[in-house]
Amino acid sequence: MIKDKFKGRWKLESVVVKHGNNILYPFGKDVKAILFYDEEYMSVQIMMPHNVSLEENRENVYKLKDLAWSLKNFGYMGYFGKYEIDEEKQQVIHHVEGAITQNLVGGQEVRNYRFEDGKIILSTGPMELTWERI
Repeated sequence: MIKDKFKGRWKLESVVVKHGNNILYPFGKDVKAILFYDEEYMSVQIMMPHNVSLEENRENVYKLKDLAWSLKNFGYMGYFGKYEIDEEKQQVIHHVEGAITQNLVGGQEVRNYRFEDGKIILSTGPMELTWERI
């Protein structure tokens, strides 16, 4: 069952944005985060290092939407809720029940997923988050 691959605790290894032939680290290389999946619910918490400035990363280069706005302005983002997996599309859909960014509540955060070398890679647009099981 696919949910068994998701269930557990995951620690963030990296956040990268692929822009052409370039790989960017929009939140620096020392971003810290944890992700949990159980049978029915998920929760994610991400904290950006305090010494990373996002002012140089103009929105016209790439858009990171509301979650990035939360990280930029608060240095922290998080949300939780039920989730479902669409195996055919290889997507996990997070149904946001609570979040630091209020306009996410009641919405969905859809991530493409793939598993590589025991890690899960969640992506949206050009941004990829690589998580390792802990």
